[in-house]
Amino acid sequence: MSSGFGSDTKDQVKKATDVVDLIGSYAQLRRSGSNYVCHCPWHDDQRPSLQVNPARQSWVCWVCNIRGDVFDFVMRKEGVEFFEALKILAERAGIALNVAQRKVVKGSPEDKQTLYAAMLWATERFHNYLLESPDASAARDYLSVRGFANETIEKFRLGFAPLKWSWLADQARNTEYSLEILAACDLIAQSDRGTGYFERFRGRLLFPIFDTLGRPIAVGGRLVPGVDMESNAKYVNSRETRLFSKSDTLYGLNYVKDAVSKTRSLTVVEGYTDVIACWQSGLNDVVACLGTALNEKHIRLIKRFADRITLVLDGDDAGRRRANEIVDLFVANDVDLRILTLPENQDPMDFVTKNGRESFQDLVNRSIDAVEHKIRIETDGIDLIRDTHKANAALERLLQTLSRLPKSASSIRRDQLLTRLSRQFGVDREQLKQRLVQLAAKNRNYEAQTPVIGTTIDFKSFLIREKELLQLLLHAPEHLDTIIENISPDQFVEGPLKQLYLFIDECFQGGDEVSFDSLMLNVEDSELKNVLVFLDEEWHQMQAVGFDKDFHSQEKIVAEVLEVFRGLELDSDRRQTLSDLQQKQLDEKEELTALEDLLNQARQRQGL
Repeated sequence: MSSGFGSDTKDQVKKATDVVDLIGSYAQLRRSGSNYVCHCPWHDDQRPSLQVNPARQSWVCWVCNIRGDVFDFVMRKEGVEFFEALKILAERAGIALNVAQRKVVKGSPEDKQTLYAAMLWATERFHNYLLESPDASAARDYLSVRGFANETIEKFRLGFAPLKWSWLADQARNTEYSLEILAACDLIAQSDRGTGYFERFRGRLLFPIFDTLGRPIAVGGRLVPGVDMESNAKYVNSRETRLFSKSDTLYGLNYVKDAVSKTRSLTVVEGYTDVIACWQSGLNDVVACLGTALNEKHIRLIKRFADRITLVLDGDDAGRRRANEIVDLFVANDVDLRILTLPENQDPMDFVTKNGRESFQDLVNRSIDAVEHKIRIETDGIDLIRDTHKANAALERLLQTLSRLPKSASSIRRDQLLTRLSRQFGVDREQLKQRLVQLAAKNRNYEAQTPVIGTTIDFKSFLIREKELLQLLLHAPEHLDTIIENISPDQFVEGPLKQLYLFIDECFQGGDEVSFDSLMLNVEDSELKNVLVFLDEEWHQMQAVGFDKDFHSQEKIVAEVLEVFRGLELDSDRRQTLSDLQQKQLDEKEELTALEDLLNQARQRQGL
């Protein structure tokens, strides 16, 4: 039974729920490579068998042979259906569910798939204009002066919006993208008088903003020297839309997520050009915030890919204060945050351009721990021995910070910090520990729940041809049309793979997106989601051991899989024909035709 909620609502709740945080609130997690492990709550687990993958936002217990996402974990743990799990996670994330949600009309300004397509179309229009139009020469000159190579401009799909009031709207004529759709993407806006629309980014160099799947969702626009603009605002950024929220998006993450997932280290800077300059120099772990301070949503996003974050800030007092304000947030989420202040108040682009990649990386490697940064800020200018009032106030603030460490955090780290504070403030360590326990008790809400066992599936019984076909659909969507047109669900044997293919076929016929992420949102049956994660895991395991499924080999594999299914269909037809012949079910003419068909099929199998 469907929950009745659309994919937008489920996507919002899922994005707000980090799988590591969720499972960590039920069990003691520990790091194991790029993943986490814990004792499985569904069997007598002597050694940690439940593995949590933060990059894929999924989990699996190899002993129970079950897997899923945040929704599945709550469904199994709390013994509830999808609708109840959605409500539990929505309440946990502080998201109000609208039960009377209306159905989104395909192709309307509320349809996210239409908005994604419109953003991609507009991004390419702006990019081509930057590369080809004489009117964009000032923007090209600016990029050249700043040292951006052509390959970099192509990589980041930089663009330019003409200094015209309706250029994009004119381009959209005779397309499916109405003015209302462009406005829903915040590419154009209605005038104050409501008499028409104007270009939001006219006359600006454009930096497309992509989500982690590489889809353009917003734009950042910068003034360009030599372009006569009446606006003095240096940057104009997209406002919040159905596709874009600056509070849970990081510029450049789509380009660096694969590299970061391996190093588990991420550097956060403040500007688009900083990210691009770092990338061009060979630094592939740098992202930027989008006009807002790092927040809890950013942390949930970051923890999918990295454990150590280096925050690069200006060296002025405002920069130090901003770092101090977010330390508690990172400590509460048990993230290894480092603070880096560049010398002479330089920004990352200037520093990298002047000193090179190695010098920047060296500073990142030597950046100080965020708690150390807070200790320095809190104790700056205080005589910790003589000025007891200020010293006690500073110590209380620091203990408040440490009390936010989650229960799963390393006890060694906590003990080291207590020892450090004891020595620095001249206070007995046991006294500090008792006060820390008191403060932590106010912050903690940790209760284990009664386990609920779910059904398991015999994955070994899956037919290879059906498994490969579904994996191709999930990870090579460019072949979706070919596969759906040639393979009927009736050609699958009964079971979960057939159910999953039927669901994919239904999505395709309805014009919905077909991908692993979209299916994990829209499939509400735990058994099918278990299958989805299994197929995804197996695909990535094959990739990890060098099983090459690049674009060219995919085409070959698609052809081979289709040939297997066609062969099975022909075998079925041949068996039916032979049966009809043996039982004398055909007249003389039909019998002759059937024999000719059998002969032709035999010749085809032999390559004649």
